[in-house]
Amino acid sequence: MKKQLLFAAFALLLIVTSCSKKVVDDPIDQGNGMVEVKGDISTNVKWTADKIYFLKGTVYVTSGATLTIEPGTIIKGDKVTKGALVISRGGKIMAEGTVDKPIVFTSAQPAGARREGDWGGLILLGKAPVNQGTDVSIEGIADDGSGKGKYGGNDPHDNSGVLKYVRVEFAGIPLSPDNEINGVTFGGVGDGTTVDYVQVYRSGDDSFEWFGGTVNAKHLVAIDGWDDDFDTDFGYSGKIQFAVGQRLIVTADQSGSNGFESDNDGSGSNLTPKTSAIFSNITIIGPISAAGDKGKQNANFQHAAQIRRNSSLSTFNSVFAGFPEGIYIDDSKVATAGATSTNYTSGALKFMNNIVASCNSKGNEVKGENKALFETSLRANNVFNDALYAADLFNAPNLFSKDLSTKVGRPDFTLKAGSIAATGALFTDAKFTGDTFFDKTVAYKGAFGATDWTAGWAHFDPQSLAYTTPGAVK
Repeated sequence: MKKQLLFAAFALLLIVTSCSKKVVDDPIDQGNGMVEVKGDISTNVKWTADKIYFLKGTVYVTSGATLTIEPGTIIKGDKVTKGALVISRGGKIMAEGTVDKPIVFTSAQPAGARREGDWGGLILLGKAPVNQGTDVSIEGIADDGSGKGKYGGNDPHDNSGVLKYVRVEFAGIPLSPDNEINGVTFGGVGDGTTVDYVQVYRSGDDSFEWFGGTVNAKHLVAIDGWDDDFDTDFGYSGKIQFAVGQRLIVTADQSGSNGFESDNDGSGSNLTPKTSAIFSNITIIGPISAAGDKGKQNANFQHAAQIRRNSSLSTFNSVFAGFPEGIYIDDSKVATAGATSTNYTSGALKFMNNIVASCNSKGNEVKGENKALFETSLRANNVFNDALYAADLFNAPNLFSKDLSTKVGRPDFTLKAGSIAATGALFTDAKFTGDTFFDKTVAYKGAFGATDWTAGWAHFDPQSLAYTTPGAVK
């Protein structure tokens, strides 16, 4: 009898142990083409284009697991449970769409009823260096103590997988005030990761944000974001080429919306690695894209680029147009007095060969607590012209997404005939020496020459798309 009781107790222990270790909730095929996904993905999984995947709560791809997503697959996020997809350290996402069949992460709300913050967003976490340590909690998701939301490490070449021909729409739900998920968030992601042709449409916070790491990216599209288009922090040192940000005239965040926002960290510390990313061939189009827009923009819009808190971000061959204020090298919050402007005067921070148009020449076209140290140099190495608008440079930049504006249509960011942005790109600065990432053959400034690389895969009015049929991404 004792043996039988012992055996029964042992069997019960096995069952309880097995249940306690089961942190993965099996996907639920609802039989109508929709598959509900929640919990952890801890084994290799493929999502196929003949299904629509519905994220409930925070779904983690845990260390050692790979999530592969077929071209043309639709993934929707649940609003009530703040659905989000997190690729944890050691996990991978292989999301490689095509021009004709992009992979789409979007709202679960019906067409016509979608808006920013309908779901969480896409978060990649890796083991590359971060100046806050090697075990940092990512913002925007609750820390459950499991470590699945941690990032940072010592491997600059860490590989979190592939994002290619991917759209992320209507994401950016807040966990709490000033603690929001972005459209796409990178935390300590290494340069073994491939990021190319990714669009974020109407994020409820930043469109793209990098917290440390070394990951590089090309062909990024940020449309009608709520806060900043491109935000860099915590020692991010990657490279970005060919990216466009376009703002709707009426939508901006109460915290102040910028094209670029860049910090070393929140206190402007001297921690290393320093935020030292290099951006080239970027087009930033603010809310004032033509002369008639002046004064009509949301009052929360701020700067074309705010480089602050001891950042050493560098920008080349780019176009910034149509913000209430221009380039702000900000020393207002730094651990060492004048640190951000010192980064500029020392050559660690460079802003060269760019065009700054329609950004308030009568006020803060060039802005900074210590701008006497850098304004002459900044103006000598860039073109500043407050009378020049995006509509003078690009073919149709002022056709906003169909939403809260009277301007409707698909924007065309390619260059107008005779545009001053058509020539003059240079890659001679020492920061490009030995580099193999940047395409140095392009002559134009900004993200586009004569070819529209958003054609076929990006969409500028996803509010109108049904997304009810698997694989129907257009």
